Amino acid sequence: MMKNEGASGEKEGMGLGKSKIAFIGESRVGKSTLVGLLLGKESVKSPTIGVEIEDSVLNGVKCAIWDMSGQERFKFLWEDFLRGVGLTVLVCDSTEGNVEKTREICQRYSRKLGSRVIAIANKQDLEGAMSVDEVQARLGIKTYGMSAIRREMRDKIKSILEAEISN
Repeated sequence: MMKNEGASGEKEGMGLGKSKIAFIGESRVGKSTLVGLLLGKESVKSPTIGVEIEDSVLNGVKCAIWDMSGQERFKFLWEDFLRGVGLTVLVCDSTEGNVEKTREICQRYSRKLGSRVIAIANKQDLEGAMSVDEVQARLGIKTYGMSAIRREMRDKIKSILEAEISN
């Protein structure tokens, strides 16, 4: 896709305006906390209702960050909201049961997840968390470890997303 540079030096996808990045996963895995970390906001303690959309600039590219609710009653929205996604970030909490549910999400929505799909094995700081390698082996997709409540991880999540949207 060709890019245009505006007066601010930000690049936009031709015809699309922004690159779309969707964070999906079960409830309470840390999707909103990861988005907040990326944007330098305080941690969110209440669940997302439906979807929240935030703007960001990664590698000079305008991005719309879609934080999708993991609550069962909102999952019917995922299929429509995943249209036009350039990067899907599947988030799990690194527990055995949640990684299995995340694998099921990956399989169920595989045709809708967008051109690139990665996983974030969140909550790596908790005792008993599966290793990033174990999570990646179970999911079968590139997986990065993270602890979204640690503010010092902000550069890491930003670097991950910048690398992935550049590929």
